[in-house]
Order: sequence, then C-alpha cells, then structure tokens
Amino acid sequence: MLAEFWRLRMINETGQIMTYNDGARVAIRSVAWKVGANGVITHSAVITENLGFTTDGTIADDGEVEGTVVDNSSDKYYGVNGTFQITHDLDAAVGVCRLYLEFSDNDGNWPSDSDDFAIEDLYQIAVLVIDNSGVDKSRAVNFAFE
Repeated sequence: MLAEFWRLRMINETGQIMTYNDGARVAIRSVAWKVGANGVITHSAVITENLGFTTDGTIADDGEVEGTVVDNSSDKYYGVNGTFQITHDLDAAVGVCRLYLEFSDNDGNWPSDSDDFAIEDLYQIAVLVIDNSGVDKSRAVNFAFE
C-alpha cells in the first residue's frame, strides 16, 4: 500500500554516465489507484516524472536520482502502475537501471536521508535491462506496486 508521501528513485548501473544534452532521457508515466466505497476502482491523473533529469543533467554510473514527492495524504491511493522508460546516449551502456519506491510518513522521514542509506533498502519496482547496440536507443518496462 502506498504511504502518505512517496517518490520514485532510480540508480543507473549501466557502466556509463547518462548525459541529457547528448540524448539520454528518463520518462516515467504512472497512475495511482484505489478501490472506492462502492467497489469501483478509481484512478488518479497521469503522473509524469523525469527524476529531475533535464538540460545539462548527468547521471553517473552507479549514480542515484530521486523524483518529486507525491502527497497521498488526502487521496489515500493504494497502489501505482506505470511505465519506466530510459533512452541511453552511449552505445557502450550495458547493465540495468533500477526503479525504487520510497515512502515517508510526513514528507520528512525519508530512508534516503539516513547516514547509512542503501538504495536496496527501498521497494524495487522495476528493472530495465540496457544493452545498447546503438546511440540513443530507448527501452521501457511496466511496473506495478500494491
């Protein structure tokens, strides 16, 4: 079940840096859902996320980036489904990009803020295999969390 506040977090384990100005991209589209009192599933508006990866941005190999906080304190959505897409700008990129879900009870207590944080402590919701045979190739995978 989704917490009152949540955000997405990614690690680049492709062996190569990702550079936005050279064509690398992160595109995540998701929809939160819940079951209403009448038993009907209700969906949120589409949530788009690039994890702050924009012009002049880079993501180092083994580098982590985090997304925008989603306030779920009013809507109380249970789960989230979506698509995680990566375009890598280097043909030597071989490995994975992993997508995680991070929770907070008050938008202040985030596991990633702790002194001994390891991304593996979060909920892994997608693993996208990257094995580029050319520059700027895109791959995508669906994810679900409930």
